[in-house]
Amino acid sequence: MLRAPARSPRRALLPLAIGIGSLAVAAGVQLVFDPFRTHVPLCILNHLTGLECPGCGAIRAVHSLLAGDLLLALRSNALITIAIPLLAAGLLTWSVRRARGLRTDLMPSTTVLLALVMIAVLFAVLRNLPAFWFLAPISYVGG
Repeated sequence: MLRAPARSPRRALLPLAIGIGSLAVAAGVQLVFDPFRTHVPLCILNHLTGLECPGCGAIRAVHSLLAGDLLLALRSNALITIAIPLLAAGLLTWSVRRARGLRTDLMPSTTVLLALVMIAVLFAVLRNLPAFWFLAPISYVGG
């Protein structure tokens, strides 16, 4: 017989720890590394083809958000900049549901996953077209 988890504020600690840990790692990288002064060749697709994937510019976007520059973050990677508050809201919702003793299915539905993949693919295609130059990440160091 399956029983619902007990209600307890302590159950909210896991999602909150994930969120705080992520923020701490991002802030630590912020203090040590400036992606606007150093080229970060992390993307194999960009390195091999010159095309920008949906994640290109994500490090610069997070760096800009932590520095308080929303416009530069959007210019670096609009998809990541929009996704971060949505992920934060998801972690908060998960935290509240756990504290109330409610079950939470962390795996989104197939329809939601398909929609997210389609958004990422569309973003990747558009940011590589000259007409959508504003979706491409800002130029690299020395570029």
